[in-house]
This record gives sequence, C-alpha cells and structure tokens, in this order.
Amino acid sequence: MARAYLDQIRATLDSVTIAEIERLIASRDDSALGDVLALGVFAALMELIRSGYIAGGKAEVSSVPSSLGRQELDVNAAGAQSWLAEHIAALKAQMAMDQVDGIRVTVSSGLQAGRSPRQIALDLAGRVSKQTGRRTGGSVGLPGNFAQYVADARTQLRSGDAEQLRKYLTRTRRDKRFDATVLRALKEGRPVAQADADRIAGRYADRLLQTHAQMIARTEALESFGAGRDRVYEQLVERGLPREAIVKDWETRRDEKVRNSHAGMQGQTRALGEPFSANSGALLRYPGDRGLGAGWDETANCRCQARYTIRANYARRDAGNLRGALR
Repeated sequence: MARAYLDQIRATLDSVTIAEIERLIASRDDSALGDVLALGVFAALMELIRSGYIAGGKAEVSSVPSSLGRQELDVNAAGAQSWLAEHIAALKAQMAMDQVDGIRVTVSSGLQAGRSPRQIALDLAGRVSKQTGRRTGGSVGLPGNFAQYVADARTQLRSGDAEQLRKYLTRTRRDKRFDATVLRALKEGRPVAQADADRIAGRYADRLLQTHAQMIARTEALESFGAGRDRVYEQLVERGLPREAIVKDWETRRDEKVRNSHAGMQGQTRALGEPFSANSGALLRYPGDRGLGAGWDETANCRCQARYTIRANYARRDAGNLRGALR
C-alpha cells in the first residue's frame, strides 16, 4: 500500500512540468495549480484496500463455530459493497484535501520567505537527482502539517540564527548525514547555503513522505482487515443469527506503546454493531475504524484488535437455521 501511494505521486510528478507549475504560482492561480497537481484516483491503492477487506473476512471465518456450517465472506453482498464504496470515497476526499493543504502551505510559506515562483515550484515538485534522474524532495503528497514541517526546516536552515539551527538538529526525521553542514554553519554563525538548505530540506521532505505513506498503509491495512472481520458477523446476522448472540472485546497489546486514549479500552465489551469508546471520546466499531469520525490520531499505527465471540448456546440453537440459509 505504501508503495502504491508513492508510485501514484511519482506518476503525478511525471505528468507535469516545472514551467507550468511556476506559471500558475506566479499568476496566483491556486485552483488550476491544485488541478495540475491532483493525485488521481489511486487505483492500485484502492484495489489493495479491497484485498485487505477480503483477507480480513477470510481470516475470521475460521473462528466461526463449525456448528454453524461452512462460512465464506460474500464481498459482493450489499453490506460489503457499501462499506468499500463509502470508505474509498472518504479516503479519496481526505487525500485530496490533504493535498490542497500541502500545496497551500508550501506556496504561502515560500512567498512569505521571498522565494521566487521557480524556487517554490521546485519545492513542490522536487529537484532532479543526479543519481536517479528523477525528482525528489518535493512536498507533493504531504498533508499540510508535514508540508509546514518542511517549510519551517528550510526557514531554520536559512536563518543563520544559532537557536533556530539547533532546533533543526532536533528534528527526528532529518537526514543526519547533513548534520556536519548544519553544525559548520552554526559554528561560523551564518546561514546554511541556499543550495545546501534546499538539498537538506528536500531530503527531510522525502523522509516525511515515506513516514506519511507508511502511516496511510498501516492504517488502511488495519481498517480494511478489521472491517472484513466485522462483516463476517454482520453476514451471519443477515443469515439468521440473532445479533445479541455476538459480542466483541477490545484488546490492546498491554505495553507501554499503547496510546493513552486506548489504554482504558482494554476489556471493553460491546454487542455487534455497537462502538467502543476511547478515553478521548472517539467511537470505533473495531481498531482502525474511522467511519464514526475517529481521526488519524486514534487509528494511525494502532496495534489493538477486536475479539469476537458467538455465545455457545446460540451457536447450537441456530445452527440448523444458518445452514439452511447457506443452502
């Protein structure tokens, strides 16, 4: 999934020219600039999300009591198709909004810093690497907050101020191979040279883009897999199993890495379809679920899982009805 996200960004950058981006920045045509740098439909990523959903269903059917007969996720059923369509539409809208925010931050920060339209265009699309011949170090694909990190890093590098240069050196995702260049400027009481600052900020942008792509991939993998698992039990209800027969428990890893808002969710029990409640007030039907409004702060890199249980007395009582429905 991360590779599919990055490949889509490369395809976007391969389809535009710096001259075109520069012209739109110079004319302040933000709408056209957004259209030119639109990231497209992410077809490969969306297909992988669908595969993750199916994989979750396949993994969960083995947990259904054998007394209920052989189970298989029907990905063509209305419920499954509805989740996939709504989720993919929401994700595309979110990524489009993130892209607009990232472009806006890069352009506005560049103009405030007195950078030329040409320089800002290169900040957006990246500069051609002598090693690979491809553009690297651009902010396209970064959400607004990450694009701001890059803009702030460039400002710190060019400031010549000792405190600002030291702040740059605290950035976790910086490429430490450039620290000697920054330390030299710090010692000499001068700004980092423009070409070096662009190279350093570009490498920082690349690392943030990798981080963002991996966050999207892990979060989407978790959510699609969890949604597929949950759908197995909704399908059982549609086939005749009483909803009250199914309960689910929230399980954390019970270690120091569990996010604070999830730590108190350990052992929460809910009926199928009812959401768990995080300490923050966020509602999630299963780990990774953003369908009820939970944001990245509640889902990104989550390691929790839901455990589903079909009460034994229902599994025995409704076995005949379910087998009949399957036939």
